[in-house]
Amino acid sequence: MERTHMDEHVHSSRRGGLQTVPFIIINEGCERIVNVAVSANIIIYLTKEYHMGSAESAMVLFIYQAATNFLPIFGAIVSDALLGRFLTISLTLFACTIGAVLLWLTTVVPTLVAEDCSNEDQSCHSPTTLQFFVLLTSLLFLSIGASGVRPCSLPFGVDQFTHWSGAPKDRALKVLFGWYYVSMGGSAIISITLIVYLQDKLGWKIGFAISMVIAAFAAILNIVTSPLYIKVKPQKSTWISLVQVVFIAIRNRHIQLPKAAGENDLHYCNVGGLAMVPSSKMRFLNRACVLRAHVESSNTEVLNSWSVCTVEQVEDIKRVLSVIPMWSATITSLLIQTASFRVLQAETMDRHVGSTRFQMPAGSVAIFEGITFTLVSGCITGREKTLSHKQKMGIGVLFSIACALSASVVEAIRRKQATRQGLENNTDDGGVVNMSVLWLAPQCVFAGLISAFGSIGQIEFYYEVLPKSMSSLALALLPLAIGVANIASTVVVKLVKVITCSGGRVGWLLDNLNQGHYDYFYFVLAMLGIAGFIYFVACCYWFEEPSPNQLVQSNEDEPNMR
Repeated sequence: MERTHMDEHVHSSRRGGLQTVPFIIINEGCERIVNVAVSANIIIYLTKEYHMGSAESAMVLFIYQAATNFLPIFGAIVSDALLGRFLTISLTLFACTIGAVLLWLTTVVPTLVAEDCSNEDQSCHSPTTLQFFVLLTSLLFLSIGASGVRPCSLPFGVDQFTHWSGAPKDRALKVLFGWYYVSMGGSAIISITLIVYLQDKLGWKIGFAISMVIAAFAAILNIVTSPLYIKVKPQKSTWISLVQVVFIAIRNRHIQLPKAAGENDLHYCNVGGLAMVPSSKMRFLNRACVLRAHVESSNTEVLNSWSVCTVEQVEDIKRVLSVIPMWSATITSLLIQTASFRVLQAETMDRHVGSTRFQMPAGSVAIFEGITFTLVSGCITGREKTLSHKQKMGIGVLFSIACALSASVVEAIRRKQATRQGLENNTDDGGVVNMSVLWLAPQCVFAGLISAFGSIGQIEFYYEVLPKSMSSLALALLPLAIGVANIASTVVVKLVKVITCSGGRVGWLLDNLNQGHYDYFYFVLAMLGIAGFIYFVACCYWFEEPSPNQLVQSNEDEPNMR
């Protein structure tokens, strides 16, 4: 007989609890620091060191960000079904370290270092196949690092309180979630200020070395603190049951279900003394839990076969399927957040802070986004619940429209100023537009509000709606949406380039920002955002909050919690 999670860990009083929270948050924060720093500044590295065009560099960035956000869905499945959260976090932290090492090697190994084009008499060449391959491999390993850490860190923290209950557990989880949100914003602030500044001022060699040390520190810390953690075993049956429900429902497609919502004319497979009937939504899946006349519900062998599923299994997959429309409705707002050229814009603007000689690195312009997210998310989670999860998500979608409109207006002003200064054909360092980089702050603030409301709303929504056995999946859905948004960004950029350059016309997304029309591009994103908001409202109207009343229980004693 298998031991329950409580039986395994209740006697390990020295494991788990609040003592583990700082280490889990530090590990998660270190991974974010490394990857966010790369996302913030890699486009500058590609244009300056690898001599790639602006649009091509942006496409590499979008693909890297897509991989960083798309792979966590696989990390969640591997974690929940095969390896467990601790082992998944450990392996992916090691992968993150490998990626950071490879990226650093592109600055120190002669055969991997891109050609120096500082000599005006020397013609620049594209990076060699080997150089580009090592660079892309480093980005792949960094993405793999995010694939396990991001979906598993928060659920792994929740695992540390499996032996707690009642009000103490609620307070502890509130602390965990609060610090998790702070780490998301705080790590971004560290990345786009300190790390990006060091890369800009001390060079790529030292800047990437610092990221390498941070990644290695997190990997080592996770192993050293291993004895402190409660390690919950993966539940393979959870994921297998999803496949079982679909398979059995298709096989039983000829079973006629009664038209009444209660479907009381049929008998359903239940366990634990329950007498439940499936909900009326997605009724075609209810065929998976219909009992045949010759099958007894008490026959436990049935539950391990592919002949019938329990009502609980059917309701679990309904919960997973029900969030897909809501999940898809947020992609447009995330696309607007990711399809940004503000780092390249910042390169052409006055980045001095006040009257001082200090010059802000172009990649640090996102500091306003990080500060906004950290402050607003702290206010949202630090108070009693005043907004529903769907309301938070909707506010995030609205802020995405404001972000795109703000970006369009500012870019139009920046381009006109560049034209007045006669800089249309000048993109050298001397051709700085007489316009402060702080003009980009409003769109960065809106981007921070998108995350503070939309992203947190999504995390809480998925975590509440999905089964607790799929908590890693709940945390992976947001990165997955961001990954899809990154891919969509790449497609949109490519389409805009092809369409606007057709017929010999001057395109919108030229390497020279002063000759292009990036303001038109941002306006198109705003229109997409409006369409996305309409779709979001429609999905909110369609979505039904899961309710225990959909399951009719008998008057027997309440079963044990999972």
